[in-house]
Amino acid sequence: MGFHIFRRQATYYWRRRTPAVLVNCLVRPHVFLSLKTTSRATARRLAAQLDLVLEDAAMLADAAEIHLSRSQIDAMLHAVVDAHLVKLERVALADKSGPGFDLERSKRDDKRAFWTYTLLDAQGVTAVVRDEDRLRMSADGLSEADIEAVIDHLALLRINEMIPTKHHILQRMLQAVAARPTAMNIDVAQGTYLRGIALALAEIDRRYGGVRVEDQGLVDRMMAARNDPPKAPWAAAAPVVDRLADPLSEDRASTVPQFVPFRG
Repeated sequence: MGFHIFRRQATYYWRRRTPAVLVNCLVRPHVFLSLKTTSRATARRLAAQLDLVLEDAAMLADAAEIHLSRSQIDAMLHAVVDAHLVKLERVALADKSGPGFDLERSKRDDKRAFWTYTLLDAQGVTAVVRDEDRLRMSADGLSEADIEAVIDHLALLRINEMIPTKHHILQRMLQAVAARPTAMNIDVAQGTYLRGIALALAEIDRRYGGVRVEDQGLVDRMMAARNDPPKAPWAAAAPVVDRLADPLSEDRASTVPQFVPFRG
């Protein structure tokens, strides 16, 4: 039986390879611990106990539900879309307020960015513009100059180390849905992030065409709310009934306690 111990300057240490199911939690290939003893017998006894603890932890982690559920993925996607819709709306409002605003140029820039992230969503972080992608972009109205701009955008994202997405951003996404940052979950978060940005960028008519689904019927809802009868700031007090003025028969009077109002 191996005890996974070794001695360094008379002190014994315990060292084990990290089980695969715990690699993402411990973030190290090996588990290393000083046993704080110079006795080989004591070191072997402690090492055996630590082996059992590590094996139990691996079994618990393997049995636990560590993969993202559909609802968690949907929650992450909604958060990404919402955050980037707000961000892009701000950029559009600032753009439209500028003296040199060019509507067609702004719409074209958004469409180029949309296709950049559509390719990343479809192919992953190593996305490239293939011949079939050129045909799809051309069918969507992009010129050769636009397609070259998409290629340049992909290269720029990598040069600026924005692709792959920073690890802390993906970890925050997982933390927001109470998910573990396993390798699989990080990969799912990466794909969800790219998909969410592509969906937000697709709403070009929302930013530059004034087409907002929530605007439909908004004024009617506002006017209906304005015409609603005002609500009392507090519930009307119930009238005080003087039970002494209510004559009671002798038998009722003997069984029903009388209310005596407080006189200050």
